Amino acid sequence: MTLTLAQATRSRLYRLAYIDKMIVARRYPNARSLAEDLGVSKRTISRDVEFLKDSLNAPLEYDARKRGFYYTEAGYSIGLLKLTEGELLALYLSHNLLRKCKGTPYGPSVLSAFQKICSYLQESVNIDFGLLSAAVDFDLEPLRGEERKVAAHFAAIGEAIQKKETLKLLHYSIKRDSWCERLVDPYQLRYFRGAWYLVGYCHLRRAVRIFALDRIRELHRTASTYTLPDSFNPGDYLQDAFQMFKGVAIYRVKIHFSPAQARWIREKQWHPSQQIAENPDGSLVLIMHTSGLDQVKRWVLSFGAQARVLEPPELIAAVREELAAARNIYK
Repeated sequence: MTLTLAQATRSRLYRLAYIDKMIVARRYPNARSLAEDLGVSKRTISRDVEFLKDSLNAPLEYDARKRGFYYTEAGYSIGLLKLTEGELLALYLSHNLLRKCKGTPYGPSVLSAFQKICSYLQESVNIDFGLLSAAVDFDLEPLRGEERKVAAHFAAIGEAIQKKETLKLLHYSIKRDSWCERLVDPYQLRYFRGAWYLVGYCHLRRAVRIFALDRIRELHRTASTYTLPDSFNPGDYLQDAFQMFKGVAIYRVKIHFSPAQARWIREKQWHPSQQIAENPDGSLVLIMHTSGLDQVKRWVLSFGAQARVLEPPELIAAVREELAAARNIYK
């Protein structure tokens, strides 16, 4: 198998880091032992050693008595994987964050890669990871759906995106409470609040739609290919969506929040288009331009009496109807 330039570079960096680590540890490695450890030829190791001496100016010499390489300068290291305390902390936190995002083929690789990186770090910093793990955590929602099934769909869709290949889906629509077979040109995979979504062109609706991976019962590759439109941009498409829900029409939404609730509303960006109008009594009005109102309705209702819809009339009517139905339940 032929390596690409990027793969070859990564392989050399890996070998150089390993050679440097062995020398710093005063193991006195030689071409033979290094070739066995790294699974390459002695000629490859010889080229790596020459690179260390000629290109990186490493003070590298061979000790005939100990039959191995050593640095003539005490404390020297090429420092390829010498991280600062802040960098190591960031690496650890990133590792924990990625582990929370289960349901993709990359899950097991995250832990494996982190362990490999740590095994080749120089002992430049000392962090108690056990204590850190107990003190720092990420409260992310667990993956929605059956993990293996979502992972299989993720892998198939990811490959189809790369190959620009149309997919056949059997997808469940919660709104319609029905299963429907769709032909979809996959454009992008997107993660949001514990669920993975496929953004793609639906041949049935003749428009871009969003499909939840955990609601896909069957997924089949096809022999058909597609061309990604130059006009399509995932960020632009989802710009007016509200929490991954997107309708047809765009509405100007105005919601009044009480002074008590306004303190929390100010702390977060709820929508890219949002604007906040402050009131003298400490309350505020949140203004957004969103497509579709169903998810906005559910979101507003979650604040109870602390939120009141001002616009549009369609959302006011929908909230009023929902509250009336809820009131009838408790009569």
